[in-house]
Amino acid sequence: MAEDGGYTVAVLTELSPELKASGMAREVVHRLQSMRRAAGFDIADHITTYYQTEGPLKAVMGDFADYIKQETLSRELVEGEAAAEAHVETHKVDGHAVKLAVKRV
Repeated sequence: MAEDGGYTVAVLTELSPELKASGMAREVVHRLQSMRRAAGFDIADHITTYYQTEGPLKAVMGDFADYIKQETLSRELVEGEAAAEAHVETHKVDGHAVKLAVKRV
């Protein structure tokens, strides 16, 4: 609150469910991009992404599938156990556990 200028400003700091979901999708993309680098993939390599999660993050993986695939060059997002030769990591996204795996196509 500014008293000298006569103005009061209020900022809403509550996040909508849609904004939270969008942020979770961006965080998944960030994690997958880091995993691509850790696996030694070339920037142009297409991949298959595997995931195992529950709750809100599972919904995000479905609702933002096109965005996640586009940003990570994933040909498909597969819910379930990863292929044996995939690079696998477990992460927490907004407090939700997710097991991610990437495999070069």
